[in-house]
Amino acid sequence: MTEYTKYSSMDYWFSYVLGNQRKEIIEKMYEALSTEIPKIVSIVGERNCNLQCQHCIFQKEQSSESISRANGLAEAVRTIVKQMEPNLVVVHEGRIFRPAHLEWLQAIRKIRSDSRIGIIDNGSYLRNIDQIELSGFRFNWIDISIDGPRDMHNSQRNSKASFAQALAGIKNAYRILSTDGEVNSLFTLTQINHKSILKAYEILPDEIKQWHITTLTPARPEIKYLALTEDEFFVSWDQICQANLKHLIFFRSYVVDDLLKIAKATGKANFLRAFQNAKVDFSSISFEVDGVQVVYYPQSVSTAETFLLDADAYYRVPYSIAYTLDELNRGVSRHGENLEKYVIGKVDASSSLKSLYEKGVAQWKNNFAKEALKKEVLIFKQIKTL
Repeated sequence: MTEYTKYSSMDYWFSYVLGNQRKEIIEKMYEALSTEIPKIVSIVGERNCNLQCQHCIFQKEQSSESISRANGLAEAVRTIVKQMEPNLVVVHEGRIFRPAHLEWLQAIRKIRSDSRIGIIDNGSYLRNIDQIELSGFRFNWIDISIDGPRDMHNSQRNSKASFAQALAGIKNAYRILSTDGEVNSLFTLTQINHKSILKAYEILPDEIKQWHITTLTPARPEIKYLALTEDEFFVSWDQICQANLKHLIFFRSYVVDDLLKIAKATGKANFLRAFQNAKVDFSSISFEVDGVQVVYYPQSVSTAETFLLDADAYYRVPYSIAYTLDELNRGVSRHGENLEKYVIGKVDASSSLKSLYEKGVAQWKNNFAKEALKKEVLIFKQIKTL
């Protein structure tokens, strides 16, 4: 059980997938989930990007800066962060930095002095580094990806200049970070770079504090071809284990199929022993196998990870960013899918975080969770019969 005063949704999930598959467990799991307001706010400040990476969950879009202004994104941010519990984490998640974002970033810092604010970037923030420095605002951490050596990284990111931009972003990060700020790096595993983990380690800048390796999240059908086969994963896992001896790696996954691949790579007994001793966290399960720190986020209860505030000031459920704002506002995807199930509601000064989140959990449960949980149970049955 977690350190909470009551059983959490993750406690129930952990019990359920390991065999305690009584109907009331599912009911209690979602009852608990509806009370677990995320500790993280992810703000998609801009949906346009200077890159069009092959593995990206986002699609190509026009700038959303004018939409953010017209829909009151800054006011929506203030409304939500005021209602968050102590020690919240704020993530500037999409997709590139704009000087206009400083308005709501500084507002967060003023309203919530207890917050830690980070940014996920590709190095393009350097175009606006002078404005950031002059504003006095400082991030607590920055994530800049290195997806392999120069040619590999540039190939995956469809740019001849991306690698140099990422390195420059890492080298200059101290200029926009707090005195105790950290620089972290993410490596997204794909069919393109799955043999390049050791080479990536060799060129990993000294400034990198934490190194995270994650698999592709195939929420967008167009990128599913980049996901690893089992044989490709075995190659990657071997290199992850070798690199982990030299630099601590956090292997993160949002895809339950990865657990089966890990079990096959490490051996059933080894995997199950590690998993049964896992730490049950607020929205994830973490365990160590073959010396590697693995963090898995179950899709069936994924609303607990973060409160996603989109560029147009709407609260949406996970994976909605795989669709453009135009698709989401029309309510129909490019594939003819009904997208109303992804949208919870617009956030304004009168919005209740608690009410929005409860509605988000109900919508996730009714539209996505059942199939996700079914697959998670199936994967664990397969692991046990290896």
